[in-house]
Parts: sequence; C-alpha cells; structure tokens
Amino acid sequence: MDARVDRIGRLGTPIVTIEAAVGDPDIWRAQALRSDWAPRGDFYPGPRADASHDYLHDLAEPLRVALGRVFGWRSPVDVMGCFYSLATTPAADLIPEQRAPHVDSFDPDQVAFVHFLCGARFGGTAFYRQRSTGFERIDAGNCNEFERIRTAESEQLQREPIDYVAAGSPYFEQLFVCPAAFNRIVLFPSNLLHCADLSGVTLDPDPAHGRLTVAGFLRPQQ
Repeated sequence: MDARVDRIGRLGTPIVTIEAAVGDPDIWRAQALRSDWAPRGDFYPGPRADASHDYLHDLAEPLRVALGRVFGWRSPVDVMGCFYSLATTPAADLIPEQRAPHVDSFDPDQVAFVHFLCGARFGGTAFYRQRSTGFERIDAGNCNEFERIRTAESEQLQREPIDYVAAGSPYFEQLFVCPAAFNRIVLFPSNLLHCADLSGVTLDPDPAHGRLTVAGFLRPQQ
C-alpha cells in the first residue's frame, strides 16, 4: 500500500494519505455519473448520492491496513455513511456554517475518509485549529465552548467578504492541507476540524467535470 502518515498540530493527530487507492477508479466515477444527486441537509456545499456496497468492498483492503497500522483497529468496521459528493456552491452563496471548519462527529473513535475522484485543480482537504481556544479536535468535553466561540465569531464573519475558509483566516489556523489527486484517499479522525479547501477554486455542477469525491465515516464495532 502506497501510504503516508502525517502527524499534525499540537496533538500530533494522524492524517493518512493513500495513493492509487482502488484498482479501477473509473468504475466509481461512472457509477457517480449515473447516481441520483440531491442535497442532504448536512451543510455540505453541494449535492450527494449514495455510494454502493461494491465500492466499499473495493476499498476494504487499503482501509483495513491503514486502520490497523495507524489507528490500532482490530475489530470489524461499521460504516456510518458513504456518499458521492459534488461541491457546487459558489463562494458568494455560502451560508455561515459553510464558511468555517467543522467536525463530522464528537466520537473520538470515528474515522472519516475522502476519496478524490477529481484532479489537483479542485483544492483538497484542509485541517485547522480554532485560534481563540486552541481546539483541534472537538469532543463531548469541549464542544459547548467550541460552539459558543464559533457562534460569536460567525457574527463577525458576516461583515467580511464571503469565501470558503483558507489559510490566513482570523478565526482558524490552517495546520495542514492534503491536496486533491485522482484516486487519492485521505483518512482522519472525524472530530478533527477540517473543511474542503475550496477558496479560489472554480466549481462545476457536472460530476463528469467537477469536484467529485466520496466521503465515508467508519468506526470499530463494539
């Protein structure tokens, strides 16, 4: 497996990057083009579609190896969700929740992945620290303070030019960026602050030409 581990921030959180993640990624691009796309109401800046069980089977071996080596998982894996995702929202149309990094879960055992089915011109995935608190990972112990500060700062954010969050944000320090590359996967804890790195990126609503990815969420079985 062609994989690299970067440990980022004060916590040394592992970010796993896997190259050439599946043997024939064009199969999954073709499936995405045939899918039924719709907004999911989860603040993602574009529509999503369900990925198939066959897709997860194709990913099983590289993910199993990475989850074991880096995160120490030995038990079977539960899939909490897996979606084709197409970023389409222009910066000028973003709502406040889409202009800041987020976490997918407060569960410290859940891991997220992004599988890029697009090329380098579509940014990547970036990871952040909340400047005023120093928080990098959000859990049950610090979520209330994180949300309180983020709500207060979002009111100030409304007076600034609308854009996707990027390096130089006054509220969030960018720690690391995994650039997009076709058939690359980035794997990270779901409670790590992150966001698609889309500032300055031209987005295309056609999945054949746009920022097509797969987002998935995993945790070890209890």
